[in-house]
Amino acid sequence: MSDNDALNRVDLCFVVDTTGSMGMFIKAAQRHLLDAMDALRAGHDIDLRVGLTEYRDHPPQERSFVTRFHAPKPDLQAMQKAINALKAEGGGDAPEAVFDGVHAACGEMPWREHSRRFVLLVGDAPPHGARAHERREEAPEAEPAGGRGRRSRAADLCPCGLTVHDVTAAAESRNVTVHALCMVADAATVGAFTAIAGGTGGACAPAQSADKIVGTMGAVLEREFSSLPFDRETLRVARGIGEPDTERVAEALGCPRVQAAASLARLGKRGFLDALSAA
Repeated sequence: MSDNDALNRVDLCFVVDTTGSMGMFIKAAQRHLLDAMDALRAGHDIDLRVGLTEYRDHPPQERSFVTRFHAPKPDLQAMQKAINALKAEGGGDAPEAVFDGVHAACGEMPWREHSRRFVLLVGDAPPHGARAHERREEAPEAEPAGGRGRRSRAADLCPCGLTVHDVTAAAESRNVTVHALCMVADAATVGAFTAIAGGTGGACAPAQSADKIVGTMGAVLEREFSSLPFDRETLRVARGIGEPDTERVAEALGCPRVQAAASLARLGKRGFLDALSAA
């Protein structure tokens, strides 16, 4: 496969809360999501594969499933069938299995060699452990007399034992960038989604209207895809030079060093610079 073909590879896995409160988003996704992805694919000439991971909650609050993965289909229309079958049900308590959803997507999605890899997290509730994570940054509480009266930290953690650090490490180990769309203004949810995304080089965007969220998704991905032509030129220059030298690449392309450095970092993350770095 040519470098040009490999550079065009984009693997995307949606990670979506499908508990009862997410019904409006699911309806919007069923109407518009893959049409938006198809337009992005055509506009940027990319080889796009889309997977989907649903998450709900742990027993006893939810007994249907914790996570459920839908593998990429041969074309977007085949994936539309999986999206059309989504149902917003259950959920139990306020926190959901957010960590499980992202962790499962990173491990189960069949990421292709050299692909640009994204997880797009969409939800309206924090993960189990979000508030416990916040408290660990604060001073420890005093132990009441007799060792009673304080809530166990373990009770606040995700039942699976995952933390935000585990989730971001799983993404980083597979060179996945997580972007998050938060459908509520709740501080715990925004904070947790921001920590997950930021820990992988991604960002958290507000999307409190189900009617506008598909457009917000498109805007997030548009920014990512728009860098592909520049990365193609960066790779051509770096290979001509024989090394991934930021200053020389920037000079050859007539661009700021920071722009060349960011492009080289993206290419390095995808494995395109391995041979140059080893030379």
